[in-house]
Amino acid sequence: MLNNINAARDILKGKIVHTPVLHLNEDEIIAKLPEHVSVSIKLELFQQTGSFKARGVAIGIKSLGDTEKKAGLVTVTGGNHGIATAWGAKEYGVSAKIIMPKTADPYRINKCRSLGAEVILTENVDEAFKKLGQVENEEGRYVLHPFNSENMILGSATCCAEIVEQMPDIDVLIIPIGGGGLIAGMAHNLDQVNSNIELLGVEPSGADSFYKSLKEDTAVKIEKVETIADSLGSPMAMDFSFDIARKRVKRVEKVTDDEIRKAMLIMRDYLGLIVEPACATSLAGLLGPFRKHCQGKKVGIIACGSNISFERYNDILSKF
Repeated sequence: MLNNINAARDILKGKIVHTPVLHLNEDEIIAKLPEHVSVSIKLELFQQTGSFKARGVAIGIKSLGDTEKKAGLVTVTGGNHGIATAWGAKEYGVSAKIIMPKTADPYRINKCRSLGAEVILTENVDEAFKKLGQVENEEGRYVLHPFNSENMILGSATCCAEIVEQMPDIDVLIIPIGGGGLIAGMAHNLDQVNSNIELLGVEPSGADSFYKSLKEDTAVKIEKVETIADSLGSPMAMDFSFDIARKRVKRVEKVTDDEIRKAMLIMRDYLGLIVEPACATSLAGLLGPFRKHCQGKKVGIIACGSNISFERYNDILSKF
């Protein structure tokens, strides 16, 4: 299944949006970028359910058998994967339980419920993963994992396939990392097409499980997650997705919450985009730790999601 990216793209035809790419060539935003850099941004925030997650969810549900569909789905999420799962479950007529930490944006919780899913709130992300195992064992529901599964990596690979077609001459691709499914899918597709594109990862400094995993050369779990980029707030990397990603990804850097806030403001003021913190993290990486590395290069970044309430958005930026 994992190597059949073209078949996955066929599955997604008519289900997902072939999202556009924007070249950042307006004078004021060019002044904010590294010198002599050409930047294109994949606008995956315009995807079904507002994030790239819809791709992997649709592939995952489509591949289920009748018994699994009858049992229903369960997943754990900070928001975007849950919304995508609720959407996919509605599309395919499957029941879904979405487990979320109670700190999740109420907008995301309500969006899951409005799509017909049952939402279970827990104290924190660790408790959410424990609850996931409990529901799976007690109810026999199929776990649609947010990042550590073939379907999610394959979904991300279809996004990368579009990027390669839409930005055929880029030198560097900067991808945000939460659990690692998005960058694993990018790595997998670039390997499949023997691309020379350099793949770089960027993580919030308060959710740096992948960064630490690279340092230790094994998937690790961190003790605490503390970042405004809750969509990137996975407390761990996991073997399957990590092993795929690290074949290609040799460098991951961290950005602070304030660097993410700065990128959010640039996207608002110069692109007219109101985005969640995770969506601005690729740009934050370009403007911060990868600035010097990307000088004189053609760079691709991704705007990965847009699910945030105005209240949460304003609260985040009021602290900057």
